[in-house]
Amino acid sequence: MDRPIKIVHVVLALDVGGLEEVVLRLVAHTDRDRFTPSVYALDAPGSMAPELAALGVPLHVVQRAPGLDATLPLRLARRLARERVQILHTHNASPHFYGAVAASLARLADRGAGPRVIHTKHGRNQPDAPRKVLLNRLASKLTDRVVAVSADAADVARRLEHVAENKLMTISNGVDTRVFRPADPRAARALLGLPEAGLHVGVVARLAPVKDHATLLDAFALLRRERPDAHLTLVGDGPERAALGERARASDLAGSVHFVGARRDVALVLPAFDVFALASTSEGISLTLLEAAATGLPIVATRVGGNAEIVIDGATGMLVSPGDPVAFAAALAALSRRADRAALGLAGRAHVERRFSVEKMARAYQDLYAEVLHQHR
Repeated sequence: MDRPIKIVHVVLALDVGGLEEVVLRLVAHTDRDRFTPSVYALDAPGSMAPELAALGVPLHVVQRAPGLDATLPLRLARRLARERVQILHTHNASPHFYGAVAASLARLADRGAGPRVIHTKHGRNQPDAPRKVLLNRLASKLTDRVVAVSADAADVARRLEHVAENKLMTISNGVDTRVFRPADPRAARALLGLPEAGLHVGVVARLAPVKDHATLLDAFALLRRERPDAHLTLVGDGPERAALGERARASDLAGSVHFVGARRDVALVLPAFDVFALASTSEGISLTLLEAAATGLPIVATRVGGNAEIVIDGATGMLVSPGDPVAFAAALAALSRRADRAALGLAGRAHVERRFSVEKMARAYQDLYAEVLHQHR
C-alpha cells in the first residue's frame, strides 16, 4: 500500500477567525488513510492550536521576521525537503508568497521533485493595495492551483491577480450540519444570560472595521422604534470593542445590546437568535453565515462577496447594500413581521445541506490534491 500523501497547511497563526476555522475543519475531515496533514505557522501557534493538537495534527512555528523576510523561503524549503512534503496548501496572502517561493526552491534543489502548491483565496485579499496585488500575482505564477471560496473571490483572482483560468477553481467553505442545527432557543438564551422574551437579533463576527458593527448598531437603534422589545447580541471580540460599546451607550442602547465576547461554543448559542445579522463591507464565503443558516436562522446580510451565494434574497433572508443602516433596519423589521420567518430559516438550512457541507468541501480538496500530484508524476 502506498504511504499517505504528506500535506502541509501554511497559516500565520491559528487564532479565532474564518480562515483558521476552515483549516481546522479541513484537517479534521481529511482521510488519514490517504493523507497525512500538518500545519506550519509563520507567526505563532495561535489560540486554537490546542484544538489542532486534539485532532492529532502536528503544528510547527517557522518564524518570520518583521517586514520582508528574505531568509524565510530558504528555511521553509529546507524543512519541506527534509520532511518530504508533497502538497503545500497555503492560506492568506503572506503564507502564499513565502510558501510558493519556498516550494519552487525545494523543487529546484530536488531536480523537479518536491511539493506542489495549492492556495486558497479566502477573501478579496485587499485588491486596492497595489503592492499586495503584485505579490499575489507573483505567488500565483508559482502555484499549481488557486482555489477561490466564492465566485466574487474568483473574479478578483482572475481580473486583478491575473490567475490563469486553467489554474483557477472554486471550492466553497463547508459547515458540519450535524453540529450546527436548530435547537431550543430558551436554553441558548439562558447560556448567554439573555432574557427569554423579545425579538433576539444576533451576530457572530470579530469586532473589526470590515464587519461594520457600527452600521448594525445604528440599524438596531432604528429597529427599536418599532420593536422596543428587541435585543442585539454581539458574539466576538476585537479592536473595535471599546468604540462599539461607547456607540451603544451614546444611542441609549446599553440595556438592549449585549457584548458576550469570543466563544468557542457558537453552535450552542446560535439558536438563541430569531434573526442573524451581518453588516460586513467585504467577505469571501462567511462561515458565520453558513453556521447561522445551518442553525435554521433567517438572515439579514450585506450584498458583498459571497454572501449572495449563501442568502437567497427573499427566500432564506434578505440582502441589503453595505453601509446603509436605514435599509438594514427596514430588512430586520420586515423579517420580524413575517409569519413564515421560521420557514425561511429552514429553507436556508436546506440550501446549506445541498451546497455547503463540510464533507463536500473536504472531498473536493482531497480530489484536487490527488489530481495535482498525478499531473506531475
